[in-house]
Amino acid sequence: MRIIGLRLSGCLTAALTAISAVGILDPGDALAQRSEVDQPRFDVASVKLHQEEPGPFRVSTAAGNGRVDFINVTLKACLRHAYGLRSYQITGGPGWISDDHYDILAKSAGPAGRAQLMRMLQALLDERFQLKFHFETKEMPVYALVVGKSGLKIKEVKDDGKGMQIGGDAQHPFSARNISMAQFAESLSRLQELDAPVVNRTDVPGIFNIDLEFSPENTTSTDSAAPSLFSALTEQVGLKLEASRGPVRILVVDQVSRPAGN
Repeated sequence: MRIIGLRLSGCLTAALTAISAVGILDPGDALAQRSEVDQPRFDVASVKLHQEEPGPFRVSTAAGNGRVDFINVTLKACLRHAYGLRSYQITGGPGWISDDHYDILAKSAGPAGRAQLMRMLQALLDERFQLKFHFETKEMPVYALVVGKSGLKIKEVKDDGKGMQIGGDAQHPFSARNISMAQFAESLSRLQELDAPVVNRTDVPGIFNIDLEFSPENTTSTDSAAPSLFSALTEQVGLKLEASRGPVRILVVDQVSRPAGN
């Protein structure tokens, strides 16, 4: 397995404060559980095939302030956002769910945060794409987060009552406060560029403040002194990622149709 380039600086905080950012998913988003009784729905919604226009290739997945504005997105990408999944967690269905691109513009009747908007998006996808699916668990490649040979290099901190906080800047692409090892593993899993989920196998209790200084593999920076993510975890925190296998929840598409119109 491998980790490909990570793009965190500048967009990590935005992703964690309710606006979807390309490449990153909110670590706090759990897989939503649907209920036909209380499933919220958009007041107005449009689903149309994307029409290519002259100029740069554009993809937008903005969600907030009662609106969803997804431009030039595939159905598979919509499922990924709606259910807090990664691409490798979605299987089944015809090839067009990864090839056809749509513009989805929708608005709620009143104020709605990202979590509620994603539940509305679930209902919209069911309705417009005649979507049927089920979840199952499969044994797949994962990264195991373990303590390195030299031991943990960070100290447990006292809970300051502010809860987990995650951000980042140019020097520290990943910076977290009041985070447990399980939450840290989940945060690493949610990096869109990571090609497998991370499971916590440290057996380390408590909460920590974790700052990682590293150089993403696809960075344009000329600072060659910054370590890779793997090296930063070991050298700065005393943790490492090992190739392993584990159970991963998968969404299996059973039935789907192209939308007929609005």
